[in-house]
Amino acid sequence: MTTKCLQFSLNYISRYPKTEKELTIHLFKKWFMSSEVDATIKKLKELWYINDENFVQSYINSEISNKWKPTIVIKQKLIQKWVDSNLIDKLIRTNTQDIQEWIYKKIKKEMQDYKRKWIDWFDIIQKIMRKWYKLEDIKTVIEKNNQNY
Repeated sequence: MTTKCLQFSLNYISRYPKTEKELTIHLFKKWFMSSEVDATIKKLKELWYINDENFVQSYINSEISNKWKPTIVIKQKLIQKWVDSNLIDKLIRTNTQDIQEWIYKKIKKEMQDYKRKWIDWFDIIQKIMRKWYKLEDIKTVIEKNNQNY
């Protein structure tokens, strides 16, 4: 392992966390040799600078809780980042309860925003579904709201 490859990697991942595959591809694009890349990746994994499971967990939390994105969109983005789909599914399953709460909050917020604009219920549901939310989640939120009144 060369120090140049390690320094380049540390500089690259310091700006924004990367998956193991993203970093590997980037290093190959910068013409580092295969042995250097393998040794660097191994060293970074030992130091916990690269950990795909932690990356996916923080990405899911960020995208759902802060940006209110549906799980299908998050999964697609993570697959584009070369993350194993089994790992994504596993972490989504372990966080199902939190994810459902965030999704319900987002749908409720969307519904309230559209209601203020005097939009018909049918149109509200269509608009929310176009944002990749499931019909069953929308129905659940509507039922919960009707129970509260």
